Amino acid sequence: MKENQPFTPVKSYKPFHSRFDPCPPIGRKYFRTPPHLYMRFQPYHLEQFSPMEALKKGTLWKDLYDFYDNPYRGGIEYGEKD
Repeated sequence: MKENQPFTPVKSYKPFHSRFDPCPPIGRKYFRTPPHLYMRFQPYHLEQFSPMEALKKGTLWKDLYDFYDNPYRGGIEYGEKD
C-alpha cells in the first residue's frame, strides 16, 4: 500500500474479563485485515509481481500483498505489556 493511505493491517482488542470470572484474563487478541478492504475499486495500472514471484506471494498485484507476521510471538512491539 502507499504511504499516504490509511492502512492499519494489525488490529487488536482486549476481551472483557469480569471480576467474577474464575478463569485468568485472556489478554490482548490480534487480527489482521486484508489490504483490499481499504480499496474502493481496484485501480488500473497497479504494479505487478513477476509471474514466479506472484505464485509465491499468492497475488499478482503488489498493493494487494499482505505479509503475515505472527503477533503472538511476544514483545513490547506487539502489546504484550499493557
